Amino acid sequence: MREMGVVSILLDGLSRNRVLGLILAGFALFPVLSGIMDEPFWNDLAMRIMLLGMAAMGLNLVLGYGGMVSFGHAAFFGIGAYCVGISQFYGFDNGWAHAVISLAVCGAMGLVIGFLSLRTTGIYFIMITLAFAQMLFFLFVSLEQFGGDDGMSIDRADFMPVDLWDPLRLYYLIWVALVMVSLLLMVIVRSRFGVVLEAIRGNESRVEAMGLAPLRFKITGYVISAMICGLAGTLFASWQEYVSPDIMHWSRSGELMIIIILGGIGTLAGPLIGAVAFLLLEEWLPELMHLVAPAYAENWMIIFGPVLIAVVLFARGGLMGLISRVGAGGRS
Repeated sequence: MREMGVVSILLDGLSRNRVLGLILAGFALFPVLSGIMDEPFWNDLAMRIMLLGMAAMGLNLVLGYGGMVSFGHAAFFGIGAYCVGISQFYGFDNGWAHAVISLAVCGAMGLVIGFLSLRTTGIYFIMITLAFAQMLFFLFVSLEQFGGDDGMSIDRADFMPVDLWDPLRLYYLIWVALVMVSLLLMVIVRSRFGVVLEAIRGNESRVEAMGLAPLRFKITGYVISAMICGLAGTLFASWQEYVSPDIMHWSRSGELMIIIILGGIGTLAGPLIGAVAFLLLEEWLPELMHLVAPAYAENWMIIFGPVLIAVVLFARGGLMGLISRVGAGGRS
């Protein structure tokens, strides 16, 4: 197969991923809508959606395209956040440096964890990634100088010349990072590397028989995935102005998986669609339960569970698959 250039891959990817382009454009224009409605809170919700969507996109590279079920990616998200907190603790406030440190640390941790865990498959791989995530979780719980279980308050990082004390500038910094991650993943999944990674998911033995080294591709994908989650965590810390071990608990990895499955596993736009649906349901279901059944308002997950099951059972390919089928039906 003739190799495609990066520009050609991007142009081809953009034509094939119009839903992703529409979502990114929607996020770009969203502050205008929230300003007209005089609801600045919605900008905060949109930033949270973009950050969790970015982390889910990172996990989706190994889960959706590589077939590697990792319960440890919340640890990389938390490490990215703590790179900001620990740096500020020692008086180092440069946000660009925080991002570089986060990418380096998460890349190194991803390399070590990937090298050790990817020699196994199935339940053994799942358990090793889960074990590493919990080890890191309890490590940060034990670090009392950085707040321990209570976490630590931080200031917004200094991304000069961008003044992040203006919430709108923080919003668009997160949006630019999301666009860059989307374009990077678009190039990766359409490249020879992405094709091989998907082939490994389908039949690893056949890829090995072709003279390729599956472990090398899997570790590389795992490292890239870890770095994307770390970048999302770095920006999350500046947005929330607080970090705690809670964000790296294994259950957070479960939430990222739910987001991916809900939106559409193995698709570029799926994690973002899933993040929108997940966080809007999380925001609106408690209010709906409070109106319908006030006594059960805190148990909104009772409704969310069946919704997720319904999507898995009846919307094959998640919400992205449903959108694709509706679009195909409209053209026929």
